[in-house]
Amino acid sequence: VLFIIAFVSTMSSSSSSSSEEIITRDALYARVGISFWGGIDPASGKVIDRSHPLHGECVADKILCIPGGRGSCTGSQVMLELVLNGRAPRAIILRQSADAILCTGAIVAEEFFGDDIAANEAAVPIICAVGEDEFAMLVENGHDTLTIQILGKEIGSVDDERSVCIQSADQEIITKDLLKLKDTLQWDDDNNANNHGSTYYPDRQPSSCPAEALAFRTVKRVAAISGAKELIPITSAHIDAVTYIGPGGLKFARRLVELGGKVKVK
Repeated sequence: VLFIIAFVSTMSSSSSSSSEEIITRDALYARVGISFWGGIDPASGKVIDRSHPLHGECVADKILCIPGGRGSCTGSQVMLELVLNGRAPRAIILRQSADAILCTGAIVAEEFFGDDIAANEAAVPIICAVGEDEFAMLVENGHDTLTIQILGKEIGSVDDERSVCIQSADQEIITKDLLKLKDTLQWDDDNNANNHGSTYYPDRQPSSCPAEALAFRTVKRVAAISGAKELIPITSAHIDAVTYIGPGGLKFARRLVELGGKVKVK
């Protein structure tokens, strides 16, 4: 459905001053993960998985504390739909590892529809992981509200790592914002040759296609979540486009087409 992207190009950046933001919201806690696809209604933000302890709760504009997502990569599109509908959590606090599925949906929302989201006074959630012990303490204490302070935010730049401070009445955790990590993709002349030319390494030879630039910017951010250091050549690709979750998925594809995007396997 979404989001395997095979376009590559340059990444632009802009410099601006640092700022801090403090967010205080009601918190929801669960000791088990949740599948966003089939578990959360993308139109309302309500938990619809009857087997989940948070069933009936609404995640919109809340701080959601869960061990992680659970299941299908289509959860990325549910995250996108939630953001575009203004029904996404304001922050998601995970237990131990980055959830690439949820993070991908949030990154796509920010990269593809950032201006639309801001115009609608919605927000892409902050997503972070705190570790097993700190997560257990958060859930055990179960405070009604949590505060997240964004530290050293570089507005308009995704090159610089950003930290957040999670605060409750008896706990303070400083951790990384998983959507604002340093670029981990690396390349040199040898890698460039091994990957069939400079098309895969756009910093060497910028592309004039806006869709490629947008897609590669997205790929770089997703790569940073898992610490990926290189792209690899492929000989075939499978695109699953049979599941309709909401209009966001169609907008995603249309945005690439409008910007001149084409799919190719090289």
